[in-house]
Amino acid sequence: MSKIVILNTKLGAPQLSRCLEEIRAAEPELANWIAGLNTVGIIKECVVLALDRLYGCDGINHGSKVVDYSGNAYKQKLDGIITTEELPGGIGVYVNDDGSIAFCADEYTSEWKDEIKRLQSLFADAFQAEIVKSVLQIRGYDVELGQISDNKGGFVYSIQAVKTNA
Repeated sequence: MSKIVILNTKLGAPQLSRCLEEIRAAEPELANWIAGLNTVGIIKECVVLALDRLYGCDGINHGSKVVDYSGNAYKQKLDGIITTEELPGGIGVYVNDDGSIAFCADEYTSEWKDEIKRLQSLFADAFQAEIVKSVLQIRGYDVELGQISDNKGGFVYSIQAVKTNA
């Protein structure tokens, strides 16, 4: 019997507390403003940006639903879905209320399990790049985020940041 499972792998909520301490020491007013931000909203935005960054690369497509081997659809609201030729049922990504990120997919075959791991890794790298970009922008930098294939099935990200205020 095939079923969609919530995968064990989760990305924890980003730990912004150390960054906030540094900002509070340098710019208390900015730190107070940041403390009032909805970080879960920022995380969701970075999830969407990370997924958008991956769509169209290396055979990764935008999916409309996550389905199991039997064609049953996963019912929870997802923040994004990735499909590939190797994982036609897709992998769903969603942000929990605490800001942690979870995935759902059908692990019916070993090939699907391998593809799920590959896609989770690609997503995690893209997400971390988007979070760094977001934090730098909050700190007043103009940021350019570049992405190139590493010829090993992954991507290398470059971040260029220039301080815009003195």
